[in-house]
Formats: sequence, C-alpha cells, structure tokens
Amino acid sequence: MRPDPATLRSCLFFRGKSVQDIEALLQELAYTVTSYPKNALILAEGDPAERLGIVLSGVVEVQKTQPTGGGVTIAHLREGQTIGEAVIFRRDNVVPATVTAASPCSILFIGKQELLRLLSGDSGMLVRYIENLSDRLVLVNRKIEVLSAGSLRRRIISFLLELAIQQGSDKLSLPFGRREWAEHLNTARPSLSREIGLLRDKGWIAFKGEIITLLDREAMNGFLRSEGGTADKG
Repeated sequence: MRPDPATLRSCLFFRGKSVQDIEALLQELAYTVTSYPKNALILAEGDPAERLGIVLSGVVEVQKTQPTGGGVTIAHLREGQTIGEAVIFRRDNVVPATVTAASPCSILFIGKQELLRLLSGDSGMLVRYIENLSDRLVLVNRKIEVLSAGSLRRRIISFLLELAIQQGSDKLSLPFGRREWAEHLNTARPSLSREIGLLRDKGWIAFKGEIITLLDREAMNGFLRSEGGTADKG
C-alpha cells in the first residue's frame, strides 16, 4: 500500500515539502504500511523500539500499564502524528507503553537505519524531527504542571486554560473522552464529572459532549491565583 503524499504533509517531518517532493522521497524510501482493525495490538510495552510509525488514518491509543494492573491512557494519536520517535534512538530502546488501534487505522513504519539515512541526507527533516521531540518534552512538562497544581479543581482549571492557549479559542475540543481525561488528571471519573458540574453551576464553563466553552476566564484565573484555590480539596 502506497501512502497518500497529501496525508504525509500533515506530519511535522514532511512539513514544507510539496506533494511532488514527497512522491520522489517515497520512491527511494524503504517503508511498510500496515492496516489494523479496531482494538488490534500495534505495539506491546517492552517490545523493541526499532521503527518510527506515522499514523496515516484512524486513531491510535497509547496506554501505560500501572503496577496495579490497570492502564492509563497517555494519548490518542491521529493522522500525521508519530509513534516511537522519542525512544527509537535510546540505548534501552524498548516501547514504553502499549499502542492499540482505537479505530480501524493504517500506519507507515520506517526502520531505524532507514530513518538515520533519511535524516542524515535532509537537514530540514532533521530539524523538524528535533522540533517534534522538543514539542513532546514541552507537553510532558505541561502535564507535570497540571498534575502538581494541587486540588482536582485547580488541575481541571489549569488544564482547560492551557488547552485554550493551545487551541486559541474559548470553545475547546477535548482531545479525549471523559474516562481518558480523568486518567490524564489522575482522578476518578465520577470526581471529574462532579467538579465539571460545579464549574458549570458557577457559570465558569458550559459543556456539551467533548466540547467545553470557557465562559469566565477571569474567574478561573482568579481562582488559581487565590489562596482559597489551594485550600479546595475537590
């Protein structure tokens, strides 16, 4: 299966390249494309991390296994997003989390040596690869900031305000469902739902499905600044 160059243009690595550039690159590139049905295992935690994956279609779920046996959803990856770029060049290059198909999907895989050849011959792609790693690091740091924000209400508000900055709007599209959001904030789903309801009752937010609208950013920022915010146990 040959990937659509227009789809690959949505991947950071190929940004700035024309469809013709990508067509020419694919003719020289050693790669495979694999399709998966919903719920299929793509990579298991602990597998050797020997390939870079690029999602061509569908949605991929990344889950980290907990010592208690459960799993925490780390991310949902969509068209153009990548799998494994942060670990493929580690000395201990094993897959740190389980990757499954959240919907029918197809993924392009590039082996480590082929990726090295590609990056060494194209400084622009190398820069974008490093940019992607930097963006991932920033996201991890932001998640740590959210999780260390204190009470659940503070964590929710911090998350929503950060998401508003990322999306450039007060009308936010959540990147995951309520269960995954609760896992992201390290809380139980009922606790998250209760706090979201209280924020709605305060008139700070409105929500419908996975769309949340910020109605009073000033009050939310004021809550984070106030000493009372740290006292709330949420």
